[in-house]
Amino acid sequence: MEIKQLTRRQLFTMKNRKNLETKVRKFWEATKNADLVVEYFVAIIVRNALVASDFSLPCQDVVRDLLFQAEPSETLRQFSPFFKDYLDESEWISVIKRLFKNENAYYKATKKMRVHKNSLKNRGSAVLVDNYDSYTLVSIFEDTNGKKHTWKLRDADPSNTLEETKRILNILTTLTIFQKDDVRQFAKFLDCEFKGTTTLYSTKQPKEQEQSVQNSVAEPTKTKADTSSEKVLVDGMDLSVLTKGELIILLKGIFEEAEAAMLEESSDKAEEGFEKLPADLPIGNKTNIESRIVPEEKGNQQQEPLSTLEKPKSDLIPTLAAGAILEEGTEKPPKVDTPVKPNGKKLSKKDRKLLDNFNQRKKKPRK
Repeated sequence: MEIKQLTRRQLFTMKNRKNLETKVRKFWEATKNADLVVEYFVAIIVRNALVASDFSLPCQDVVRDLLFQAEPSETLRQFSPFFKDYLDESEWISVIKRLFKNENAYYKATKKMRVHKNSLKNRGSAVLVDNYDSYTLVSIFEDTNGKKHTWKLRDADPSNTLEETKRILNILTTLTIFQKDDVRQFAKFLDCEFKGTTTLYSTKQPKEQEQSVQNSVAEPTKTKADTSSEKVLVDGMDLSVLTKGELIILLKGIFEEAEAAMLEESSDKAEEGFEKLPADLPIGNKTNIESRIVPEEKGNQQQEPLSTLEKPKSDLIPTLAAGAILEEGTEKPPKVDTPVKPNGKKLSKKDRKLLDNFNQRKKKPRK
């Protein structure tokens, strides 16, 4: 009678440890297929590290047969570090000598598996203080064809951290026994999350949170000048849950907002400082100012507009002088347009008052 191979469901979901060990033992006695049985044991050891129930050191008699009696194979050599805890030190040395040429060959051939084995530090050590059936480990893998599939494991141990869980799950990528339609399933580990009444940890970004971040960082990109709608950029957002890339985008938007506000403020201050003249502004002497004015041509020609005046070195004093100082002997000053600043804006009320006072002083006769 042909005996069937053990399935992934049996290895990871059978709650009764004794029944599971019986199935593995019967398969070994009927087939003596060392390669398959070795991977069965590795799968159970991985399960023991992920769940709260105790599946530590399963089928010790069968494992000893594999290590001391079975024909050495590449699979047995490859996974041999996972069985070191079954033996004492002297027995382990004799197994190394039987399976490998020497100790150096053992260390060289099992370098990767010894790293994986060291990830199994929490082997069945969880204290059962809660209903652990309510905790489920949900992991996502790719098969050898690149197709994703989800694997769920109940009775998961919440004492494992996210990093410990990821390292343990990566051990499954070394197994070849789990196949579907001749395609190996656990070829590449992608991500996982630990679910109970709430999600304890997850390598996946929650969709609601991701959408909230996208909506928050999209607004500053519309315009740099519009800062009123960006004042609540981070209101109600928990920055501790953002990824590094999302924080960079968020901070970039805040810096652009601050830069726009600073440019607008500095522009306003510069304009205000240009309109206000100091009270002790020096007027200069008559000859220096008149030398900058284009004299009237002969005849009754109109005085040239202010725009034809020679551009002075100072932007403030000649502007006042252009409408205030005329040649001596003229009874009435010609009608001049309201003086303006070089940028085209009218003088402020204070500047016009200074100009009127200056003209009044010029009308008084000299003593």
